[in-house]
Amino acid sequence: MRILIYSILLLFFTTTFAFTQPMKMHERMLTLKKVKLLEYMDLNESKSDKLLVIVTKYENELRDLNNKIKELSKKLSEDIEKLSESELKKRNDELYKNLEKISEIQKNKLNEARATLSEKEFAKFQIFELKFAHELRKHLFENRKKSK
Repeated sequence: MRILIYSILLLFFTTTFAFTQPMKMHERMLTLKKVKLLEYMDLNESKSDKLLVIVTKYENELRDLNNKIKELSKKLSEDIEKLSESELKKRNDELYKNLEKISEIQKNKLNEARATLSEKEFAKFQIFELKFAHELRKHLFENRKKSK
């Protein structure tokens, strides 16, 4: 059954990427992350489904929050010379609060995953999260070097 899930996700990923309107970068990365996560974790179907729901939920929250932070940062950058001290403080506080929310979301994701998984599975999940982010950055950096 797990092979069927992997095959469907891989087929969806490749056909969507190749033949239809391209997905947004975040969606492609999230799909790739899910496929790699399922391969790495080697969970039963029930736990796999639960973990995918958790990952999707929190990754989407992070995407939305990062978009909001990007907008706030852009507005602050554009208006920085025009704003009074009090308005700057207000905007800085808003940006700061949203940056703090990132760690809250990460913490909530880990807590929910931990409640779903055994301690060994949770350890593997944490290792995957760290490795995937590192490997993704490494891959993107190498691709930039090659393109230059």
